Amino acid sequence: MVRTLKVAPALVLLLFLLVGCASTPEASLQSDAEAKRFESAPRAAIIYLYRGDAPGASSTSTIWVDGHIVGQSLPATFFRVPVRPGRNRISAYANDQGHLDIDTREGGIYFVSMRVAGTDETPSSTVFRSVAPEVGKTEIVRCCTMLETWRPGQWRAPL
Repeated sequence: MVRTLKVAPALVLLLFLLVGCASTPEASLQSDAEAKRFESAPRAAIIYLYRGDAPGASSTSTIWVDGHIVGQSLPATFFRVPVRPGRNRISAYANDQGHLDIDTREGGIYFVSMRVAGTDETPSSTVFRSVAPEVGKTEIVRCCTMLETWRPGQWRAPL
């Protein structure tokens, strides 16, 4: 019994580490194509968060919108995030203090470019920048693959 009590905290710590180091799954080709039509949604605003950097870059950043986890960004990927219209906060996780507040309206579509500096061994730094719709659409179509947004209870496979 004593041995079990000593091992249990170690197992809990291991589980937290595995969940903290998770990858975000790629969306299906159909979802990617639908998202690249850049259509609005009823009673919501849509924010496209994308990284136009080269696929070889190694830095990642866990992204949150309005206090809800979106997923872990990777180079040459994007997220399509429906939000409640109004003031929305986009932020990165942990040591990364990057954030952007953006005002949205129902039916609106917004584009935010992300630049992540750092490596997997050093703390990352994320810079968010609102861009014009024409710029965002062109960049996403040119470079990026859609990632699924994380949902509560979704399994997150370790990297």
